[in-house]
Amino acid sequence: MMTGVEDAEKLAALFRGIGKPISMDEFDDKLKVQKIAYLAQTYGVDLNYPFEWYIRGPYCKEVSEQAHQILDNNIQPTNSAGLDEKKVAEFGQILQPYINNTEWLEIAGSLVYLRKENYAEMPLEEIIGYLIEDLTFGYKNFDEGLVRRVIAEMLRINLIN
Repeated sequence: MMTGVEDAEKLAALFRGIGKPISMDEFDDKLKVQKIAYLAQTYGVDLNYPFEWYIRGPYCKEVSEQAHQILDNNIQPTNSAGLDEKKVAEFGQILQPYINNTEWLEIAGSLVYLRKENYAEMPLEEIIGYLIEDLTFGYKNFDEGLVRRVIAEMLRINLIN
């Protein structure tokens, strides 16, 4: 588990590296911070946060606390803060079209989390129906067409497998 200024610097470095300022002003801003951190971590950016399932998908208290710490103390990362800059840049590039789309980020984060936690041992092609059901009837109530589009986009950009 991460704590302290150095770990807040990692989060700040992630957001600087993907070209998105951290904001915690509105609920949607907070949701974006959570989902971007989760997706970055599952993409391979070394953040090491303990995410759990919450009402709107994967959530980590430490991410929220550190985002507030960054803003309250104007924390600026020193260089990459120990993150793999190439991996952060790759992640930023693939996420760029969706970086301000709260609904897309929530669906994507939820899909990856449910895939990892509930269906890790099964081939993706066998569980797409389950994931769609989970996000349209089970855990969430998203439009099925939207969930299918997000899955297709995530497969295209290698964000889910």
